[in-house]
Amino acid sequence: MRTHLYLFSAGLAWAAWAAPVFADTVITVGPGGQYQAISDAVAAADADPDPGTYYVIDVMPGIYTNDFPTVTRPMTIEVAPASTGQPVVLQATEDLPNEKGIILTFASLTVDGLTFTGARIDDSLGGNGAGIRDENTGPATLVVRNSTFIGNQEGILNDGDPDEAITILNSRFEDNGNPDPDYFQHGIYIGRSGSLTVGDSLFCGQLIGHDIKSRAAVTTVENNTLYAGAEDPADGCGAGSASFAVDVPNGGVATISGNRIVQGDAAQNHNIVAYGEEGLPYNHNSVAMAGNDFTSTAPWTATALYNPSCILVDLVGNRFAGVPMIANPLACILSQ
Repeated sequence: MRTHLYLFSAGLAWAAWAAPVFADTVITVGPGGQYQAISDAVAAADADPDPGTYYVIDVMPGIYTNDFPTVTRPMTIEVAPASTGQPVVLQATEDLPNEKGIILTFASLTVDGLTFTGARIDDSLGGNGAGIRDENTGPATLVVRNSTFIGNQEGILNDGDPDEAITILNSRFEDNGNPDPDYFQHGIYIGRSGSLTVGDSLFCGQLIGHDIKSRAAVTTVENNTLYAGAEDPADGCGAGSASFAVDVPNGGVATISGNRIVQGDAAQNHNIVAYGEEGLPYNHNSVAMAGNDFTSTAPWTATALYNPSCILVDLVGNRFAGVPMIANPLACILSQ
C-alpha cells in the first residue's frame, strides 16, 4: 500500500514516531485489475463522498479504446508503477461524446505515463477535441509527466483559471492539430491561468497552429525541443505546418530558456516566438530569453521574437542560425 508520511515538529526535534500515516487509495485497471476501463475506475473514485480520500488510478499497459474518463475530484492517473515505461494508450476512434477531451477534468489531476491519440470532434463544434481538456475552477493543478499526445486535434486544452498552475514535463506532442485551415489548434493551449511550466518535452508535426500557446499570467518554457514546419527523422518528427513555436499573446511574465527551436520551410509564419500581440491585460509584463538555440531553414527573413507591444526583453546567450532578425522591434532589446 502506498502511504504518505507526515512529520510534526516537537520543539527542535521531528517527532516521526507520533506522526499519522495516510494512505492513498489505489484502484487498479486492466488485466487482473479491479476495473477494465479507466472511466469506470475514475467514476468509482468520483462517487466517494469523502473529500479527504486521495485516489491513485494505476493502469496496466494496453490500448484503452474509446475510454473517456471525467474527473471531478483530485486524483492521479498513471501507468502502474511495476510497468513504468510500457505503453498505456487512450485511443479515440470515434468523435468524443463529451465534445471536449479523452480525459475531461474539473479537478486537480496528475497524469503520468499515458498516451493520448485520436481526439476529435466535428468542426461545427469547434474542431478542437483534446487529449486532456482541463476545465478547473478555483485553486487547482494539472500535472502531466512522461506522456505522449499524438494525432489529436488539440494536445492539451485549458479553459483558463487564474488560480490554477499547470506543469508539463518530459512529454511528447506530435502531429496534433486540425488540418482544416479554418480551424487553428495547438499542441498545448492554455487560457488565462495562473501559470504554465513546460520542460524537457518535444513538439513536432503540429498542424497550422502553434506548438505552445499560453495566455497564463506566468509562462515558463525551458529545455524543450520545438519544431515549427521542420522535420527531423532522428526524433521521428514529420514537418507539419506549425505557425509559432511559442506564442504568449497576452504577455505576462514569460521565461523562455534552454530550448532548441527549429523552423522549417513548411512553417506558417516567419516569426518563431511571439509575445503580447493580442494585448496586455496583466499588470506585470516581462520577457526573458536565455540560452536558446534558434535555427531556421525557411526561405524568408526569419524573426526569433515578435514583440509588437515593445516590452523590454532580456535576451542573453542565445544562438541564431539562419535567423537574421533577432527581434522585431530591435529597439526593445534590454540586453544581449
